[in-house]
Amino acid sequence: MSRTTVLILAVVSAIFLFVALILVVSSAREKARRAGPSAPPSRRPGPTDEALEGPLLEKYQVAGVALTVFLAVLLPFLYLREPVRQKAAAEKELTESVRLGAATYHEFCARCHGPEAQGGTVKRYVTPGVKGAKPTDVAAPDLREIHSRHPDDDAGAVAWTAIQKGRPPTPMPTWGVRYGGPMNDQQITDLVNYLLSIQSDDKERPMLEFEAAAGRRAI
Repeated sequence: MSRTTVLILAVVSAIFLFVALILVVSSAREKARRAGPSAPPSRRPGPTDEALEGPLLEKYQVAGVALTVFLAVLLPFLYLREPVRQKAAAEKELTESVRLGAATYHEFCARCHGPEAQGGTVKRYVTPGVKGAKPTDVAAPDLREIHSRHPDDDAGAVAWTAIQKGRPPTPMPTWGVRYGGPMNDQQITDLVNYLLSIQSDDKERPMLEFEAAAGRRAI
């Protein structure tokens, strides 16, 4: 059930309860007005044992049975619907993960790998730690071809490791916060999911599900 549907039902229920409360209060006031002055409720005699053990008790029993039947019908319905609801929620989360990964890519990665992840060139890169190294143009790989460059490996695992740790001494820096980079695991998970969604072979691959303090897990 979507948030919009729940919100509509909540608003309708609130309006119904509000109207019912007004009607009950108005009815009580009208009865009190017609009856004239009377003793306060705390001073009035309560119902007799015969009344409590008769019609009043039967009303409570009927209400209890009706509620039990309602729950007996509702709970199996919710149980049977739960797998479908969970699957839809998981698909929605993966779609959102890919969208966020695309935003992260265009903010941090497009400058080297190109706006469409088609590859690019890092201009005048100087290899750190190499004495006398001269500025050199270095090609940034096409990220749509991870599967073809690593045919025997899981494309998601390759991308995850490369982004987390970087590829020294190439221009590819360390991005994972656990290795001293600026990105947390959720950002890298989203970024990897985006890269998996744009592989040129259009092969369906298991995307990554974020797990705090436990790395990642494919769904």
